[in-house]
Amino acid sequence: MLDCRTVAGEPAAEGNQAARAASAVGRALAAAGVWVGRSVAAAYHAVDPDLRQHLAQLPLVGLTMLARGAPTPEPLPDDGHRPVVFVHGLGGGPGNFLPMRLFFKLHGRSRTYAAPLGDTPSLAAMAPRLAAYLDAVVEANGLPADTKVDVVTHSMGGLAARLALEDERLRARVAVLVTMAAPHGGSHLARYGNTASSLELRPDSEVVARLARQLPWPGPPAWPRLVALWSAADVIVLPAQSCAVDGAENVELPGFTHYGYLIHPSGWRRVLEALEARTSG
Repeated sequence: MLDCRTVAGEPAAEGNQAARAASAVGRALAAAGVWVGRSVAAAYHAVDPDLRQHLAQLPLVGLTMLARGAPTPEPLPDDGHRPVVFVHGLGGGPGNFLPMRLFFKLHGRSRTYAAPLGDTPSLAAMAPRLAAYLDAVVEANGLPADTKVDVVTHSMGGLAARLALEDERLRARVAVLVTMAAPHGGSHLARYGNTASSLELRPDSEVVARLARQLPWPGPPAWPRLVALWSAADVIVLPAQSCAVDGAENVELPGFTHYGYLIHPSGWRRVLEALEARTSG
């Protein structure tokens, strides 16, 4: 005779086993989740805070790359100030300065340009392109040949501008040069690259030695006024103090990353203030 208690109890026992198994799996998954979370948190906090900030800002800088600059400058209405030409750094583009240019426009500096230097193989190639673009800005606006412009650069663009200024004619063209996070003294981070540009950015390169021969910075009236913005939080230019220039107006912006100048309004304001500060000569 069939034992009903045994038959009736079998499904219940199987259900209890399944429940215990599911509970064990849940506990294991929860423990794994906690372990992963702690590992991720530990890895996050093990990274230098300045580097974390750099990485967090990269997507914003990447968005600016979607905006492309015009290959040749177009005439713009006179805003009562000198034209401003922005110069991007290694791997950058004219779009990097779109937010800053909008900020400038809101503050009365609407005649601004961003030089499209492209993926030039070296600083030596960037310098003549920049010189030609500055001439084109003056010509496009029908300005007198002795018109002065202001130049604002980011990163390696600052070195290209300084190389271009070795031409006496171009020196007479530029009133103020503002460099943001420019590795004037080179960067040890360039040791990890083996391209023409990275070789030029090494502290012991001929380009860096060539720029050092300009120092201490002469300044007006023979040379442009130079304002060098730098930050100890910069983890791209190593050491960060390489962004300062002997004889120039060196301004430290605490907490700024290598890319923060491009996306932070307080940095834009400091650039604007540097351009509008009048000095003799």
